[in-house]
Amino acid sequence: MMAKGSITQLLGNRRPGYIMGEDGCLVAFDESSLQGLDPQELVVGDWVEYEEQDPREGRRAVRIKPLIQRAEE
Repeated sequence: MMAKGSITQLLGNRRPGYIMGEDGCLVAFDESSLQGLDPQELVVGDWVEYEEQDPREGRRAVRIKPLIQRAEE
């Protein structure tokens, strides 16, 4: 099942950042998990859908896809 959330923090060095899920949990992601998203065009507030990797290994988002093209300002 796909989860939804918004980009809340962007980092550098092939670790773009974190997604705040609708469940209120912070999920890490990296550039290799982006599908149809250019990491250079991501901005805080963008909404995405994603799958969560096995949480026993830490909360990580995989197969991240855009949900809404741009966050409302």
